[in-house]
Amino acid sequence: MSGIAGGVGIASAALPQSVHYDTGMAPWWVAVAAAGIALLPRRYCGWVAAVLFLWGAGGVVLDAFRAFFWVTGIPAGSFAEVDWPGAARRMTCLVAAAVLSTGLLRGGESRHVWGSSWLGYAAFAAGFPYPMLKLYWSLGGSLARPAVYNEGMPVMELFCLVAGAAVSLALVQSWGRRLPRVVVLIPAWFATGVLINMGALMVFGITSQALGITDGPVDFDDASSLLGVGAVYLSWLVFGLTLGGATWAYQRTTRPIASIIPETVRL
Repeated sequence: MSGIAGGVGIASAALPQSVHYDTGMAPWWVAVAAAGIALLPRRYCGWVAAVLFLWGAGGVVLDAFRAFFWVTGIPAGSFAEVDWPGAARRMTCLVAAAVLSTGLLRGGESRHVWGSSWLGYAAFAAGFPYPMLKLYWSLGGSLARPAVYNEGMPVMELFCLVAGAAVSLALVQSWGRRLPRVVVLIPAWFATGVLINMGALMVFGITSQALGITDGPVDFDDASSLLGVGAVYLSWLVFGLTLGGATWAYQRTTRPIASIIPETVRL
């Protein structure tokens, strides 16, 4: 998978890019670098490659939204235009990051006790900053609010807060064990992927901007902008990482007994 991601990275650089919305996103060579590092034998190299692939995947959610409008034909103006070479690279990096991380986690199961209830409760807490910030702005609060803010009550954000809180608690409380396993795992993994991708997009984007690697999405001279971006995207990244850890722990501890017993001891 790493080799495929590297190949797609090179191909995306060679193909013409007719649509540009990749400010702050990883350049094509990140996928190639990650693919090369993944081939090294050290375990920590695998984790470095996984992080680079995660950086390379930043923006795939935006690609998906644009592709949705492109496919359905719903009027969305320029938001229905897709950078297909870049989208293919970002999606391949996302898959590579997931495959590589899963393999590394499974390989370390015998040495590490992964996950505990604090991860679920941390995910629960991390879901509050963004919706509460939007609610604060909608009620007239001015701290870190954008200069132009015309949004009303954040109904969708509050709905996502309730849904995210329910999923987070289902992963670590006893009532969650009484639900069908798939009902918990599907939304938990989906939310994990979306949150980590969106959070990583901005965190990596700001970091690479500060280091002069790419053009970035923020104005470092605007303190309110930095505060708003940090409160939103950093909380999404923390939410995604803690939710992912709690989901992995839930998935392991709720596995059917037959899948845990080694073949040699099964009757």
